[in-house]
Amino acid sequence: MPDPSHDLRHEIALFRFGLIADLVRRPPGAPGLYTQLHAIAARSHQIPGSDRTHVAAETLRDWMKKYRQGGL
Repeated sequence: MPDPSHDLRHEIALFRFGLIADLVRRPPGAPGLYTQLHAIAARSHQIPGSDRTHVAAETLRDWMKKYRQGGL
């Protein structure tokens, strides 16, 4: 029997990676990172398991850091 909480966690992980995928491929210190972070943060998103529609630039930076430390 499928575990719905596992499915939601998987959807959330894929959503987060989808937002930061282009950013984590950039070389550290490459120009334009903050511009891209703020552009992503300014857009509306359909966030799995949430009624919220925006993600803060600082949250995106946290997700990037965590991804670089341990992947999804």
